[in-house]
Amino acid sequence: MDSQRVEGLIVRFTGAEVWVEVGGRTLPCVLRGRFRKKSENIQVVAGDHVEVELPAAEGAPGTIEALLPRRSWLSRYGGGRDGAEKVIVANIDRLFLIAAVKSPNLLHAFIDRVLVAAEQGQNDTVICLNKVDLTAAGDGAADFEALYAGIGYPVLRVSAETGAGVDALAQLLAGGVYAFVGQSGVGKTSLLNRIDPSLNLRVRDVARKTGRGRHTTTTSQLYRMRGGYVADTPGMQTFGYPLASTEDLPHCFPEFRPHLGACRFQPCTHSHEPECAVKEALGEGTIAPTRYKSYLDMYAEVEGRERY
Repeated sequence: MDSQRVEGLIVRFTGAEVWVEVGGRTLPCVLRGRFRKKSENIQVVAGDHVEVELPAAEGAPGTIEALLPRRSWLSRYGGGRDGAEKVIVANIDRLFLIAAVKSPNLLHAFIDRVLVAAEQGQNDTVICLNKVDLTAAGDGAADFEALYAGIGYPVLRVSAETGAGVDALAQLLAGGVYAFVGQSGVGKTSLLNRIDPSLNLRVRDVARKTGRGRHTTTTSQLYRMRGGYVADTPGMQTFGYPLASTEDLPHCFPEFRPHLGACRFQPCTHSHEPECAVKEALGEGTIAPTRYKSYLDMYAEVEGRERY
């Protein structure tokens, strides 16, 4: 890196504009040409560390010259036959997966897909179960917590409405780079506003007719919070496994890992083969049926991409 180049942190990227924090100031930047070539497939997102060439004239933009290696990332399937991976945010110290007790209702399929993508991207993940003020007996919240805590994911019960559990959540947001991700309407933005009202982020309610959340955040952006940064990512209704190969998928289920080398057939898809250790663990109750169904659904989708 020569004297005109410095390392910076991308705090906002919309495709049309890139803002990079450099030496305590936020500098508008442009991308070097190779970043814009589809053939290069170089994605830059909030949280990326980059090399920036400083502008020669006051008021001119800097130029992003290089993308530095990522230590973690969150990505999803970007659609299309090529199974393109779309990175959402990078270099996260901890990922917070926000779910809601209701409005919208708990969806294991969506939650499992985000968790699998988080494992693929080497993220430390905490699940926040929001809207616990709406909790009623028999709503499944206790079973949900027992399932995911048993797998090894910490589960926090919180309420952006009443503030319950928010202090415990805020204590995990000190001095690093964090990201909130979840379905539209689960309360990601509301929780951030509750933790730090000075953010004053825009919030919209769940649509009455569909029961689904409406998108408030449209792009990933890092906000200063408690000595670090937090990204409020766009709300989503679906979340696809990011890669086009089935090979890594079983390893992204932590409860599968102890059994993967014990199947009779190697490799094993853990779907139809006899003497499959994963299916045996399912039968013994070590693996939850909802998790196994999520695996089969994702496997079928990714296998379909591989056929193209």
